[in-house]
Amino acid sequence: MDTKLSDETIRQVTLEIVVDELELDVEPDEVNMTANLIDEYEADSLGLIQVLARVNKELAIRLPREEVGDLRTVDEMIRRIIQIRDGAEAFDKG
Repeated sequence: MDTKLSDETIRQVTLEIVVDELELDVEPDEVNMTANLIDEYEADSLGLIQVLARVNKELAIRLPREEVGDLRTVDEMIRRIIQIRDGAEAFDKG
């Protein structure tokens, strides 16, 4: 049986974590996927690390802590999680 997380599950869980950890006053489906987390959602480095820790725990993946600075939007974070799920080593922003 394939237990690989679907893209949609990754998207939903990540959005819920971002809203919760960054204490955003929006519903998960209202998050702007391309908004800069720091500039537009006022995330600080601790908030981003908390998001990362919960993503790692709840999705059972290993998103390296040193990549936090490269993941500026929710969309980039979700794409990277999918890459890790699929076995990709390096983050491709393209």
